[in-house]
Amino acid sequence: SADLAHRNIELNNLKDRVTIINDNMLHYKKYFEDETFDAITCNPPFFKLDGNSAQLNNLDQLTIARHEISINLDGIVEVASKLLRNRGYFAMVHRADRLDDILSTFNKYKITPKRLQFCHSTLEKNAKIILIEGIKNGENSLAILPPFITHEGREYSKVVKDLFQGNF
Repeated sequence: SADLAHRNIELNNLKDRVTIINDNMLHYKKYFEDETFDAITCNPPFFKLDGNSAQLNNLDQLTIARHEISINLDGIVEVASKLLRNRGYFAMVHRADRLDDILSTFNKYKITPKRLQFCHSTLEKNAKIILIEGIKNGENSLAILPPFITHEGREYSKVVKDLFQGNF
């Protein structure tokens, strides 16, 4: 994944603006000081590891990306909270079925949820993914955004097509 990111940076002429650090987030102190970030975004591993190796992927890179092996939700939010300045933003994509864990972990590390959006593959299906944004030491007020629908039938929804075309 780090090699792919490096290639994308070169292809997009971003070498002067983007640095890739290929390390465990728990080692952040080697690279950064506490309370130095205004915003952090994260696409963490979604699945808790319950000891059942059958749930793991065959590729190590997918296993680490999808399962809480090298870091878990608690560790991610703790590090984010330490790195964020007061009133800094933390945004994350995660599984809808982990919402209770996410909210309690945000609370534990003083990240106040501010915006939440449920993502559905179609309008008829339950949300599998959520987008959540919080503010370190923020005031309580949570906005629940309209659902994000990715497909209409077998086609991408208009909102997804617009995103692919850069129309935000």
